[in-house]
Order: sequence, then C-alpha cells, then structure tokens
Amino acid sequence: MIIPHSGEGLTGNQTLIARAALAIVAGTTSLAATNSRFAALSCKTFDRLMLGIFIFSRLALYLIVFFILRIPPRGDVVGFYWNEADEILHHLSPYSDFQSSYAPLHSFLDASVIRLWHSPLALIVLAICIEVFVLPLWLRVGRLFASEADMRTATLLYLTSVLSLQFVTIDGQDNVIIAVLLVLALLLINHRSSFASGFAVGVGPVAVKFLPLVFAPAFFFAVPRRWRWLAGFTTVIALVYGICLLKHLPILQPLLLEGRFKSAGNIPYVIESVTGIIFPPRLWDGLVLLVIGTIIVLVRNVSRHANLTARVRILTFGCTAIVLALLLFSKKSWPPYLVFVLFPICLLVASGRKSRILTFALFSFIAVIGHSYWASILGQIDAPGLHRGLMALDSRCLILLSLQFLLLVGYLWLLVLTLRAITPDHLPASEPDRIEMQREAQ
Repeated sequence: MIIPHSGEGLTGNQTLIARAALAIVAGTTSLAATNSRFAALSCKTFDRLMLGIFIFSRLALYLIVFFILRIPPRGDVVGFYWNEADEILHHLSPYSDFQSSYAPLHSFLDASVIRLWHSPLALIVLAICIEVFVLPLWLRVGRLFASEADMRTATLLYLTSVLSLQFVTIDGQDNVIIAVLLVLALLLINHRSSFASGFAVGVGPVAVKFLPLVFAPAFFFAVPRRWRWLAGFTTVIALVYGICLLKHLPILQPLLLEGRFKSAGNIPYVIESVTGIIFPPRLWDGLVLLVIGTIIVLVRNVSRHANLTARVRILTFGCTAIVLALLLFSKKSWPPYLVFVLFPICLLVASGRKSRILTFALFSFIAVIGHSYWASILGQIDAPGLHRGLMALDSRCLILLSLQFLLLVGYLWLLVLTLRAITPDHLPASEPDRIEMQREAQ
C-alpha cells in the first residue's frame, strides 16, 4: 500500500515560496559555514564530521517535508519514476509495453526499491542514500589536485547547497547517480584502473539516461590507457543494449522522445522568446555539439603532456564544462543537471574570493526558483507564448525573462571559471609522472 498523506499538494505559488525560503536559508547558512574555522581539525575528523552532518541534515529535511508537514512528493518521482517502476512490477517492459525517456535499467532499479516499500517516498530515499557517497569520493579525488583549505570550503558549500537539498533530498532526482559514477570513474583513473573507470561511466547510459554519453570522448582523450578505458565503457553498454536488441526493443526511443522536447533555462529558449522566431531544432543541436566538441578538443590538447594528477583535474573540470555547455546551449536543459558536477562547481567557487560564495548563493537561488516560476506560475509556457506575453508587457513574462537572463549569466560565469581551471597554468606538474604517462600511452 502507498502511505497516504493527509496534507494536500502545494499550489504553484506555495511551491515557489517554499523553494525561495529554502534557498534563502541555505544561502545564509553557506555564508556562515564557510566563515567557520575548521583548520584545527584533522582530515579524518573533518571528513567524519561533514559526513555525519550531511546524513543528519538530509534525513531531517526529508522527515520534516514528507512526514511532519506531510507534503506529497511531486515532480519526476511521481510523474515518471514511480509510474515506470510500477509497470515493471506488473511484468511490463520498457520501450515495448510503455514508453520511457530513461535508460533500459532505470525502471528496474526503481522497481527493486518500491518492491521493498511501495511508496514514491522510497525513490527519494534511494536518491539520498546514493548522494551519501558523493562527499567521501570527492574528498579523495579533490585532494589530489586542490588545497586542503579549498576542499574544506567546497565541502561546506556542497553541504549547505540548496541545489542538493532541493533537487535530491526533496525532488529525488536520479541525476545524483550519474554524479557518483562520474567521481568514481575519476578515482579509478587515479588508481590506474582504466577498464573499471570506463565501466563506471558506461553504467550511467544503461541505468539512468543517455546523457552521460557526452562524457565519454573527454575521458577517452584524457585517460592514459584509453583503449582499455574504452573496452570497459563499451562492455557494459554492449551487454545491456545487446540484450535489448535481441528482444527487438526500440532502444532509440528515449532519444526520439527527448529530441522533441524544449524547455526554459537555455539560450535557444531566450532567443526564440525575445525574437519570436522559431529556429530549426537541428540548428540548436548542431550548436551544442559544436561547443561540446570544442571543449573536448581542449581537454585532449591540454591532457596530451599532462601527468596523472593533472589529467584527473582536467577531466574533473572538463566534464563540468560539458555540463555547463549543455545547460547553456541545449534546447532542453534543466538546472537539476548541475547535480552531475555540483562538487567541482563548489570547488571552483571555494578557490576564489569571498565574493564568489555570495555570487554562487545568488545563482543557486535563481536556479531553484527560476524553473519553478516557469513551471508553476506560467505552466511551462513555450517560447512563442512567452514572446506574446512580452509583447503584451505581461508582468509575469517579464519576470520570467529576467530570471532566465540571470540564470544564463550564472551558467556563463561558471563556464568561464571552469575553462580557466583546465588551462596549463592551473595544472600540477610532475616530470616523472609525465614521462610515465607518455610511456603508458604508447
């Protein structure tokens, strides 16, 4: 039985107010936390303390929202994850018996969870449990190339980030699975386990969604034993999608479904809304591929003579740049994609002046409320509809355009910081490692 909720769902205005309040509290907490003194703590003590606070804060928020306030879950959890998982429990198959925008194993993973607890809340618990691994893994990877001071500030920023609190703890977004697989792949590269690293990246496109495929070229050109990495990556993909093909399942269904959709929060949406001109979808697809291709070329060139530590750093921020490029230029992008690379973004913010932390808090506020304003207040208005509203000087449409502009400026700001982080001047150097990596590459 699904656990009932006595409370009704929030209205659009209430949802917007709740998100804004959470963003303000989280932003204020982040400013206070990063001014705290943790330098006296040992690394082990700091790590344990942060992990304990992380687990307590997420479970506390989860219990407050869903059991004390009794607010029912909403968004993708009830709109997509739950329905598809329930279909699996009724012995139906994705792509053939029901349409799905997700990877082949996605609904099976969710079904295994709701089999234990038949409630959408179980899927949110799954997201929270997976996110528990983010900090420990990034603390190991980040310390390879970042200072301890920056690592501790970045950890505090992640701990208090409204992007994590809203998109994972409350919305239960599955993007956090990709975040864990990405950092795990980076850690395995440092351990010289190229095959296992490729396998970890390959799990994303078979268990969550196709989107992690965009990381593969960057990894291929940056890892020292690229063909071994590619073997691990293709093994898991060939296994799962090979079985799908043997069952005659239309494996391209997610791409065909998602390819038709457009969303707010990106350059195509803003340009079409302002001009009133609807450009061909392939134009925007070509633009995003061009930008991502340019980033991949940069990653390849910078990695060519880099040591192992530098390659891990290049991949860390190279993948971050790819995500930000998607958010900027893809015709369908969502702020929850930030969860893929939220810790590297926090690390970029932590390495600058204190003003960056305030700017990041303001950006996070816009990222959380902007999408909610578009979806809840304006009913996911499309670009032609927004254009008509702007021409009529509709105040709601003017507010949405302002939020869209601020969001894009924030994405661009983070993208510039990310690209700077992978320039040769910012990379660690070690001649013995460099010679060793050249030998392994040969």
